[in-house]
Amino acid sequence: MPDPLPERQDLDDYLKCDDIIDYDNPLVREAAEQITEGLRDTVSKAQAIYEFVRDHIFHSFHINATSITIKASEVLEKGHGTCYSQAHLLAALMRAAGIPCGLCYQIRKDRDDPEGRLIVHGYNAVYIEEIHKWIRLDASRSIDEYDQPFDFEKEASELEVDVAAGEVDDPVVYINPSRRIIKALKKYETVDELKKNMPGRY
Repeated sequence: MPDPLPERQDLDDYLKCDDIIDYDNPLVREAAEQITEGLRDTVSKAQAIYEFVRDHIFHSFHINATSITIKASEVLEKGHGTCYSQAHLLAALMRAAGIPCGLCYQIRKDRDDPEGRLIVHGYNAVYIEEIHKWIRLDASRSIDEYDQPFDFEKEASELEVDVAAGEVDDPVVYINPSRRIIKALKKYETVDELKKNMPGRY
C-alpha cells in the first residue's frame, strides 16, 4: 500500500473549517475539548479522537438508521453516519484539536452485495507531528471490532485493497470532501436508499 500523499504540502490547509467539516459548531468544538482534555501530544489526542468516533459513532448501516447524516455536527448530534460522514466528523474533531486531517477514498467491493459491486469507501489520514508522518485511520469499523486497541500500523494494514478484484487505493489525502460523495448523500432520503445506490465514483 503506498504512503499517503497530501494534496497540498501546507498543513494549514488540513486545518480548515467548511460547511461539512464544521468544527466552528459549538457542539463539535466542545466535544474535541472534552475528548482531548489533559492530553498534550498529538499521538494521544489523535488516538482519543479516533477511538471516540470508532466506539461511539455507529455506522448507519450497522444500526439500521433511517436518516442520512452529512455534516460533522449532525453526525455527532445523531450518533451515527456512513463511512463518509464518520470521516467528516473525525476530520472536524482532529482539526478542532489542531491536528491536520484529510479525507481519503478507495474503490472496494461491497461485502454486502452478492455480486460484489465496486463502491467508494471513505476514511481519513492524520498528520502526526511527533513522527512527521501521515497515518491513515478508518473509524467505520464493524461493530464487533470496536474493542480492539489502537495501533497505527494495524489500522493502516487493514486498508489494503485487492487489486486483482478491481479494488483501487487512492493514496491522495484530500483537503475537502468529494463533491460527488456529498451530492450522493444529499440525493437520497433514507439510509436504505443510499445503501442500494452507493456511489461507485468520487
